[in-house]
Amino acid sequence: MKVLKVFVLLMMLASATVVQAQAKHGGNRLSKEQFMAELEKFIAAEADLTPQECNKLFPVMREMYSKQRVYFDKMKNQNKKCPQTEDECREAVKMRDKIDLDIKKLQQTYHNKMLNVVSARKVMKVILAEDRFHRRMLKKWTRKDNNGK
Repeated sequence: MKVLKVFVLLMMLASATVVQAQAKHGGNRLSKEQFMAELEKFIAAEADLTPQECNKLFPVMREMYSKQRVYFDKMKNQNKKCPQTEDECREAVKMRDKIDLDIKKLQQTYHNKMLNVVSARKVMKVILAEDRFHRRMLKKWTRKDNNGK
């Protein structure tokens, strides 16, 4: 009976540790919707967008992001298996380069669409703001990961 009590106590302690670890790492994560809301808020402020410009521009950007996601998923899937031979490595490099070029072509297409919606100055500010946002988020996540270790 004593062994059973000790076992149950250890299981409860282990469960609490797992829940705490999940809360520490998973609890601070943003959902896709939260991330997009923060991104759009940051871009609107940094690029001095009016509400009317936001209403025109952000649907175009969301469409671009959803199409980019397909390419990012391809790249992620390609990275899951590590090529073993020289030929496989060569093909993997070529495929990665092709995906990168496809992403750039997609960005170019959507940047042109954005130029039809807002001024070129605003599009440039949006592109730079997006880069700053991603760098800041990466630094924020890196700090959290390093503090958690």
